[in-house]
Amino acid sequence: MSHTSKKTSESKKALSEKNFRYIILLAIIFILVVIFASVKPVFLQFSNLMNMARQVSVLAIVSIGMTYVILTGGIDLSVGSNIAFAGAVAAIAVNSTGSAMIGFVSAMLAGLIIGTINGSMIGYYGISPFMATLATMSLARGLTLTISGAAGIKVKDTVFNFLGQNSLGPIPVVVFAVFVLYAASFILLTRMTFGRKVYAVGGNINAAKASGILAERELMKVYMITGLLCGIGAIITVGRATSAQPWAGLGLEFEVVTAVVLGGTSLLGGKGSLEGTFLGSLLVGVLANGLGLMDVSPYIQYIIKGVMILLAVLIDEASIKIREVKKIEKNSENILPEEYNKKFAFENIKTAKVLKLTNISKEFPGVKALDGVNLTIKRGTVMALMGENGAGKSTLMKILAGVYKKDRGEIKIEGVPVEINSPLDAQKLGIAVIHQEFSLIPELTVAQNIFLGKELYEKNRLLLDKKSMSKKAKELVSRFDMDIDVNLPVKNLTVGQQQMIEIAKALASDAWIIVMDEPTSALSEADKNSLFKLIRELKRQGVAIVYISHRMPEIFEIADEVTVLRDGRYVASEEVNRIDESTLIKYMVGRELKDIFHREKAEPGRVVLEVKNLTKSGVFNNISFKVREGEVLGLSGLMGAGRSEIVRCIFGLDPFDKGEILIDGKALHIQKPLDAIRAGMGLVPEDRRKDGFVPLMSVRENLSLPSLPWINTWGWIDRKTEGEIAAHYISALEIKTPSHDQALSNLSGGNQQKCVLGKWLARNPRIIILDEPTRGVDVGAKAEIHRIIEGLAQKGVAIIMISSELPEILGVSDRIIVLHEGTITGEYDAASASQEKIMQSATGVACT
Repeated sequence: MSHTSKKTSESKKALSEKNFRYIILLAIIFILVVIFASVKPVFLQFSNLMNMARQVSVLAIVSIGMTYVILTGGIDLSVGSNIAFAGAVAAIAVNSTGSAMIGFVSAMLAGLIIGTINGSMIGYYGISPFMATLATMSLARGLTLTISGAAGIKVKDTVFNFLGQNSLGPIPVVVFAVFVLYAASFILLTRMTFGRKVYAVGGNINAAKASGILAERELMKVYMITGLLCGIGAIITVGRATSAQPWAGLGLEFEVVTAVVLGGTSLLGGKGSLEGTFLGSLLVGVLANGLGLMDVSPYIQYIIKGVMILLAVLIDEASIKIREVKKIEKNSENILPEEYNKKFAFENIKTAKVLKLTNISKEFPGVKALDGVNLTIKRGTVMALMGENGAGKSTLMKILAGVYKKDRGEIKIEGVPVEINSPLDAQKLGIAVIHQEFSLIPELTVAQNIFLGKELYEKNRLLLDKKSMSKKAKELVSRFDMDIDVNLPVKNLTVGQQQMIEIAKALASDAWIIVMDEPTSALSEADKNSLFKLIRELKRQGVAIVYISHRMPEIFEIADEVTVLRDGRYVASEEVNRIDESTLIKYMVGRELKDIFHREKAEPGRVVLEVKNLTKSGVFNNISFKVREGEVLGLSGLMGAGRSEIVRCIFGLDPFDKGEILIDGKALHIQKPLDAIRAGMGLVPEDRRKDGFVPLMSVRENLSLPSLPWINTWGWIDRKTEGEIAAHYISALEIKTPSHDQALSNLSGGNQQKCVLGKWLARNPRIIILDEPTRGVDVGAKAEIHRIIEGLAQKGVAIIMISSELPEILGVSDRIIVLHEGTITGEYDAASASQEKIMQSATGVACT
């Protein structure tokens, strides 16, 4: 299939999935219309339809603002009270001055004031949207009752009442107003930088900030816009009733939220559309009008609206489940019946010795993640699973863990077919997976975490047997030679200790197969040695270990066998003592990679960045260094040495207490990432999921995110330029994606990292900070990233690189600064540096 046809197919699938909800909403609206028309024929009379249009107009208009708010992950409970307040202010203004224009301005200004208060509290003071808008809801209602004397304020000005009362021909004026506002808002959300920033803030506020978006300002904007729309809603409301009522808008916030959520906007933020909101508003309006004609009690109507909110959530879940079922059913001719699990009694798991996966295949939209993969796991062995990012390792292990369901293939234990349809099935079959991101709950104790989901109860089966759980947890932990109080919260443990607790959780489930995904990625050398000691002990006890890692030395140190995947296909399985590193790399990437850490080092130019006496109390002290054009400065040190904290302060993500940052010899006041970006900096953060990208946004949108200020005209995004940026860096960095419109969350970790790097390369930075740029990526991607670093240095870019891998920091850097407990304890040039010297400085043994 050609790239173009793949892209077209992917776009059609995405469009189909997006339209699924709209079809459901339209079907529900149609059913309601048929029901109401059958019961009350007057429902379809033109006069009633126009009356319904007037009724739904305020809801539809305010729902625009609520869509913006919920897209950012917030909520605005003050909209109903804001309409009443703005209406009362406008009525007083019109009656006092006799000017409809002053009334219009007063309504908009009053709504804007409430919106600004909301935006300030939420955006700049960090108050939760629920609490902030709950407060202004009460404030606005109280002010309304006060200024109106708790009575309606009559408004006779025909000009002011025009929007709520008059028609253009047979169509109410307000209908035209609704369509104009939706058209303008649609453009604002989908074609302007404002909309892109709204989606980014809601999708991942940390990554949005790190990309230079002023999240506080964007939050302020969405609440101010909602306030303005409430002002318009107030004008319509007063015009329809020819009076401002103190209890106007009561309960409107619930109707608005219902309409927006029914339309598909996620309460978690980052996902939604105004098309869906419009349909949701129409559904709510049709229901309210129909129930009103049928004289249904307002109390019953509240119940129905509550059911509708639940329905919105259920539709959302159903659409996800249906899509997943379709994926599973596709090419599912070899799926085995549940009876197979019954044939293999779970109590016999303790005697099982071999698990085989045969011809396993799995597809996602536009991506064949696995294609006929075979794997054999045997008791008492450490089997390394290797491959480039995107090779299918994680997908295969998620099938084994019951997170994903295979499309085709067979899983057998001792020759008997079994089905793994859920994590519970995997647990019953003695399979445990320890993911790279721990699944521990920080506030719970060690014992509670170990037995979470498999708690022990006292004889009455009502109370937890905490004593027995603590005792058994202590027995499990003692196997690791760790002196840990199992009644302490997990948050008090080191990363290495938390890793051991994850393994203890697996052993508590009587697992005979334990999958470890990049288990050493965040461990110190000492913790790694402790982990390997434990793995050897588990192997001696007959536990099978599946070890996923990109670190070659670890594979040769701990594994017995290695299986390699490439592009979702099985490549080879070998005993580790019969294979060398170069052959293994060739299996993984389909070619030889020589001198992975080698680069041509040139003479650096003039000083670009200088840091003087940078200090953050309790984190690092008096940090000073310089970086020159074309130079790679490596920052090394153990975890907790302050490396990442320093570069986050330099880039404006975190504040520092004192010190100076100079570019070209001039002091720069960096208070936020946008200041650093404007000065020519870029940052590839340590945690790409937290600070690097917005998962729900596409590859294209992520690649262009920091460039938004430079690829727009008066806020209008230049889609042609944006597409060219995406196409260039997808090609240049060899990002594996079926389409630039693919959500970045669907890509492998290595390709995600390339996107994070690409978005900064698109800015042509003078200074780029790379914090663990190759963590969790395969050797092929690592070599590509190193070539990119070399190319940047040759172009004169000043580079700061942090890496926990000593061979990498030695091979890539021109100069290395070593940190220990927040202070510089060593500085070496490439010629004089060695692993021994760096480790001495990192542990504080040899301070300079």
